[in-house]
Amino acid sequence: MSQQSEECVAESAQSEAEKQQSARILHLKSRQYDLQKAIQQRAQESLEREAALDKEERRPKPLKWLVVASIAAIPAILTLTAVDGFLKVFHKYLGVVTAQVEQQQKEAEAAAAAAEAAEAAAGPVQTQPGVVMLQSLPAATPAPQQSAAPDQQPAPVPDSNN
Repeated sequence: MSQQSEECVAESAQSEAEKQQSARILHLKSRQYDLQKAIQQRAQESLEREAALDKEERRPKPLKWLVVASIAAIPAILTLTAVDGFLKVFHKYLGVVTAQVEQQQKEAEAAAAAAEAAEAAAGPVQTQPGVVMLQSLPAATPAPQQSAAPDQQPAPVPDSNN
């Protein structure tokens, strides 16, 4: 250790016997302090650069977000389209069923009106509660019997006087 710093000059005045018995410690405080300060400064700059890079990497990219949002929207759009289609078909079905029911009601009303007209044409019937009136059916005339074959004439009856 041939180099001595200015601070160590005061220590060189110590006894010569002490120097020979123990190892010499040189205090290079200014150099060590400058070196430590430079190392700390470079380390801090390195940490700041890494932090800036991490922040840049963590920042969402617009194109990436657009792709992710569009992929996530596909199932939602398909589901909404399917529900809309189902509801349209269901409304058409209800329209057809409702039209059939209305048609049946109109037919029932027409049949009821025809039945009321037939009753009114048949004649007025007086009804009293608890009294049952029996009326005779219109006289039915028996239909003349016709032979199975109209070409044939009835067979003549033989005379027994002969």
